Amino acid sequence: MILDVILGFICLILGLLHYFDVGKPFEKVTGIIGLATGIIQFILTLVYVCYSGYIFTNDGPESNSYLKADSDGVIATWDESKNKYKCDFYDKDDEYAIYAKYNDLGKKIYNYNKDYINADNSDKVKKCVYGYASINFDDACNSGEGYVAGNAISNKIGDCDKLYSISSTTKVENKYLYDRWVTTLIFACFIIACDIGLAIFGFFLFKSDGSGI
Repeated sequence: MILDVILGFICLILGLLHYFDVGKPFEKVTGIIGLATGIIQFILTLVYVCYSGYIFTNDGPESNSYLKADSDGVIATWDESKNKYKCDFYDKDDEYAIYAKYNDLGKKIYNYNKDYINADNSDKVKKCVYGYASINFDDACNSGEGYVAGNAISNKIGDCDKLYSISSTTKVENKYLYDRWVTTLIFACFIIACDIGLAIFGFFLFKSDGSGI
């Protein structure tokens, strides 16, 4: 991104020189610089967008701070046939599938959610938050091949058909983090469009006969 700014500033100076008819003698050189700069910036920014997009959708906060949950905070559902809870986001090929990624952090469940806190069923939900006998859900889920025990004897917790993982908070720092990621990616895509325009402009300037474009 810093390189984009530096190269863009150089092209801006060259553009101003041509605007004031100072750069006519080296018009083709300017065209080559613009074309090369546009191509280089396009490649670098595209790599940045692809890499950042991959991290955004496949990685999450340090130490896997949050379990992945649906919009209601559900992380597991009771399976009568197994007499256990099935981990909703378990993937045998990905031990980190049960953790929230950066692209999940914009959801209300990971931020302050007044609708949930004030909900009529909030007391019932709180009784169904997984955490019996200090057992870690992530360890139990991965070691249990996608299933976790409701308690020490592996049966249902009361009338809980679902298990929840909710940490009520009055902060929205996760939403801010999510917004920064999205803003950066959108801005980078805008830069890519500008790089294409710069390369096209440089190409036509290079092909110009010197009489102007």
